[in-house]
Amino acid sequence: MLKKTIPNLIGLMAVLLPAQLSAGELAVQQLLDQRSCQQCDLRQADLRMQDLNGVDLRGARLDNAMFYQADLSGARLEGATLKGASFARTDLRGASMQNLDLSRGRFSRANLSGADLRDANLKEANLEGADLSAANLSGAKLESAILAGSRLDSVVLAGAVLDSANLRGVNLTKTADLSGASFKQTDLRMARLSGLDLREIDFTRARLLKADLSGANLKQARFIDAELKKVAFVDANLHGANFEGARMHGAKLKGAKLEAATLRGMELSGNLIGVDFSNAQISRVRFNGANLKDAKFRSAQLEYADFEGTNLYGADFTGASLHRCNLRKANLRKTRFDGVDLEGNLLEGAMGLHQSPVN
Repeated sequence: MLKKTIPNLIGLMAVLLPAQLSAGELAVQQLLDQRSCQQCDLRQADLRMQDLNGVDLRGARLDNAMFYQADLSGARLEGATLKGASFARTDLRGASMQNLDLSRGRFSRANLSGADLRDANLKEANLEGADLSAANLSGAKLESAILAGSRLDSVVLAGAVLDSANLRGVNLTKTADLSGASFKQTDLRMARLSGLDLREIDFTRARLLKADLSGANLKQARFIDAELKKVAFVDANLHGANFEGARMHGAKLKGAKLEAATLRGMELSGNLIGVDFSNAQISRVRFNGANLKDAKFRSAQLEYADFEGTNLYGADFTGASLHRCNLRKANLRKTRFDGVDLEGNLLEGAMGLHQSPVN
């Protein structure tokens, strides 16, 4: 009888006594109990939907950890390793994540509002639909990151690199800070950037189809070889901007200021009434059929520009230099050419030409 009882007691004890926890499980328990686990090894930890508000995970090893729908608001993550970690739909409001390597991180629909991501490496990260409002991404590396559908109200992207990133359809409000950011080869199709300070920003080879840049300050911005079809530049300051090789068919430039801009090897058409091209460098630009009524080309340098069939009624070319330009069949009624030498330009069929004497 005793021999039968002993095995039964051993089995009962195995059920009643807790099994010895692994080091990883102990670390998770410490985190949940003490709200702090600095330098802990939490690799591959399953922390989905856990309340981790304000936890201290500085220097922790969190590679491949799962944080899906967890609350990490206000968490301290400085110095942590997060390779392969998943933060989809995670609450990271106000979290400290500066200087972290978050490359290829999964942050889709995460709440990162007010988070500190200064100088973070977010290359190829998925931030689709994430809330980045008021987040600080100064100096962050966001090359090839996905930010389509993300919320960017008052975001700080000063000095950030967003080359080849996907920001299609994003809405960047006037309070966003993009000073010194780079958008080379970035997808900004249908993005709303109106009223922003975008001085000296590099948009080389960026795709901006149907983007809204109305009223933006784009002084000295670079749009070399950029896709600018149907972009709204209404009332934008484009002083000194470089559009060499840009494709601008159907761009809206009403009221835009293009003084001292560089336009080379491109096409401009549509409504260009009153656009200011004064002091611009214009080479091999096709204006065919455009409405340039009252446009200003004062002191502009134009060579091989094509104005055939263009409406230049009331346009002002005072002091401009025209070399081998095509003005055939253009409407030149009330157009001013004060001090301009039109010799060598093509003028057959031009209407209403009246040239002031060359000084």
